[in-house]
Amino acid sequence: MLQVLGIKTDLIRPGDDLAESLDKAMTKSGIAIQDGDILVVSESTVATAEGRIVDLDDVAPGELALTLAAKFCKDPREMELILRESDEIVGGIPGVVLTLNKGFLYPNAGIDNSNAPPGHVVLFPACAEESAAQIRKAMSKGKKIGVIIGDSRTHPLRLGCVGVALACAGLEAVEDARGQKDLFGRELKITRKAVADNLVSAAQIVMGEGDEGIPAAIIRDSSIPIKEVSGEIPTIQPSECMYIGALGFGPRPYTGGYDDLIEKARRALDNAYAPYSGFKVGAALLSKSGQVYSAGNIENAASGAGICAERAAVIKAIASGERDFEAIAIMGNTSEPITPCGICRQSLIEFGEDILVIMVNLSGDAMTASANDLLPRAFTSRFLK
Repeated sequence: MLQVLGIKTDLIRPGDDLAESLDKAMTKSGIAIQDGDILVVSESTVATAEGRIVDLDDVAPGELALTLAAKFCKDPREMELILRESDEIVGGIPGVVLTLNKGFLYPNAGIDNSNAPPGHVVLFPACAEESAAQIRKAMSKGKKIGVIIGDSRTHPLRLGCVGVALACAGLEAVEDARGQKDLFGRELKITRKAVADNLVSAAQIVMGEGDEGIPAAIIRDSSIPIKEVSGEIPTIQPSECMYIGALGFGPRPYTGGYDDLIEKARRALDNAYAPYSGFKVGAALLSKSGQVYSAGNIENAASGAGICAERAAVIKAIASGERDFEAIAIMGNTSEPITPCGICRQSLIEFGEDILVIMVNLSGDAMTASANDLLPRAFTSRFLK
């Protein structure tokens, strides 16, 4: 029968030897590691021992952090850390910013206020995979064990938290059940069992998330095979996730890859013709053939005769025979990253819902989104068939 044995330790502080603290606590409780045991350790405990605690007074928020902090009702210093720690920002609600961090969908990039000293926050471990392997090596003492670094998360439209594994060593995080039969003999086509996540959920029943002082637990007699494997927890692309895929994937911070395209948009902005408003925009459109078509906005004394930079770039490309596009960078002399107007969004989506739109201001702050993110449920040629 499966057992979950909590390990109650003294308060873990930055610089502590975590394995030594766990050993001391286990000895005091009369617990010894056995073959087949799986040790689950909370990520905040690992991060604390590694010194991943940040004093918010030492954080200087940038302009983008200040803007997003106001939008999501966050402390600007914490928002700055969220930007630094996350790979992409998906969206948010007042008080919570939904992010992608190392392939996981997490609120606030996993930055935790709980179990941190006042005025401080705890970041994720710098490299959870390495931490899991090191803890396993230190704790095994000749026994065949597995180690999971775990955290908690919520499921969409459900109250309460469940466990999630950040990394594991000594066991397969996900079991591929495809090819097995169900009760009626039908072959399973897509089922994969989140073994590590389920084990973390079991451990958290004992560990808790408050002042229990139980940062780790041993799962015994689980029948999970111990193997010489380690590494990242398997993830899927956001576009393949049924939640994000169904609900859309909104603007998020630019993380690189199109710096040259942004520079071409900057040059196009310099050549924009805007004598009436002074509002200049530059756009650079990258085709899948590798060619870039740049243009600035063009104003006219008869306002209806003007044209936006985005559409000018699209027209230039189409006139050159292009039909397939990868990305467009748009820069405006604005305080926030500029977004295309409605008619420009419609013009872009005519040539692909997946076109990446990179929106930039003169300071270099940038956000990205797909054309479909910016114009969901767009009117396209499918309605004309």
